[in-house]
This record gives sequence, C-alpha cells and structure tokens, in this order.
Amino acid sequence: MQKIISIITAVLILVCFSTVSAHADRKTMEGFMLGTGVAILGAAIINGINNHSSPQATNNHSWSNNHRDNHHYARYKPMHKNRHHRKHWKKRPRGHWEVEKIWIEPVYETKWNPGHYNRRGNWIEGRNEKFIVTQGCWQEDKVWVWH
Repeated sequence: MQKIISIITAVLILVCFSTVSAHADRKTMEGFMLGTGVAILGAAIINGINNHSSPQATNNHSWSNNHRDNHHYARYKPMHKNRHHRKHWKKRPRGHWEVEKIWIEPVYETKWNPGHYNRRGNWIEGRNEKFIVTQGCWQEDKVWVWH
C-alpha cells in the first residue's frame, strides 16, 4: 500500500513540475528552494519504499541467555546462605583527595607602541610595551594524597 501511495505521489509531482516552468535566477532563492524541496521529497519517497513496516521473524527466544533469569532455574537455588564469608574489610586505596589552590600567572603580549604625543604635548618615542591578555587567578585542583 505504501509503495502505491509513494509512486502515485512521485508521478503527480513529476507531472506538476514538468508542466509548470519556474524561472530561477542567480539573484533569487527560487531555484534553491525548488531543488531542496525535490531532494527532501525524493528522499522521503525512497525511504518509504525501502523501509518495511511489517515485523520480521527472528530466531531470538523470549527468555534471556542468563540462567539466573529463567523462571525454570529458580527452583534449583540453594536454600542455605554462604557462611564462609570474609571477616575483614576490602582493601581500599591508601590516600584521599585534597583541594589545592594554584596561582595561574597572568599572560602578557608584547606589542610595538609607535611614537606619539602625550596629553601634555610631549613627544614619546616608539617602544615595545607589554599588554595583558589574561588576568592572573587562583584555580582549585583536586590532588590525590597518598598516606
């Protein structure tokens, strides 16, 4: 049914576009819009033809591969609890996290400042000057401290 609808739609669109001549200049967006519309509609028709909506039969079973999840396996569970457990805690890594403050230095950029007159009218020679790019700041980092 979907193939028939998509084929009829494609034929109608081709007939409509073949009879009406559209004038598309470089200065207008008509050609771009027509081409984009045709490409989107064509892709939708091709995807509609290729994608089947009917479910396919698979070889997968309704139960999982894990034996503990099967309802048949539940009656064979041991009734007693494991009494041979360890009496000590698990070993944990020795150490802890600490927050450490680090000073990030400011970044300067050296640029040439050409000769000019100052506000008082005095001539100042050209020279290299340092201009700040980023301000200095404190940054907090997590650091692992071993015991």
